Amino acid sequence: MKEIELKTIKDFHNRLEYYRKTSWFKFRGQSDISWKLHPKAGRPPYSKVSDESLFFHWKRRAIAHLEKDLKSDWELLAVAQHTGLPTRFLDWTHNPLVAAFFAASENEDKDGAIFVYHPNKVIDNKTETPFNLTDKKNKIGFHQPNSSSSRIINQLGYFSVHSEPALCLDDETKDGQLEKIIIKKELKKELFFMLNQYGINYLTLFPDLEGLSKHLGWFAENYEFWDNTFEDEL
Repeated sequence: MKEIELKTIKDFHNRLEYYRKTSWFKFRGQSDISWKLHPKAGRPPYSKVSDESLFFHWKRRAIAHLEKDLKSDWELLAVAQHTGLPTRFLDWTHNPLVAAFFAASENEDKDGAIFVYHPNKVIDNKTETPFNLTDKKNKIGFHQPNSSSSRIINQLGYFSVHSEPALCLDDETKDGQLEKIIIKKELKKELFFMLNQYGINYLTLFPDLEGLSKHLGWFAENYEFWDNTFEDEL
């Protein structure tokens, strides 16, 4: 896997130019560079339980809370993923700035990473099912979800779908071009403030009460950074 280390904001902008001419690149930000690319359902302690069984019980109970007429397992799994259920989906985005947000938002004492993937193809949702990918050559497929939630819309979400939840996306399992952009820990705070200025923050990526509360909490945590217009900028 090719690795690119960024040390300045200028490095970040220069690297983004490389991905500008195609929409095939997908991005994922992780705030700890040591984390592997495998879904929540494949990580301890969730890996002890069948993710398909968890999803079955989630569907039985979630119907009372769903506002839209969501029918397919693809749509329902996307909602479950974005509301915290351990699934075999792994979040990616079409927007590198969104990935940068997640790479810089936590673990300030550790380097982060933006993974960049150019998949050779996407899953045909009409012929494939999430729990039985028939294309054995493509053990990790890419799924473009419908706009089943405001978070998916605002985050320009995509998912990698892993035939086994513990299966990592890496040089052995990839079907396309995979790169890692290293975000040095010293750059995280400056990058996070820049992203907020560009409109990428908790408020825009999580358009609900949780996002609003986190956004205002972040402003309060960094009170000394803001000038006297702090109250007006909220």
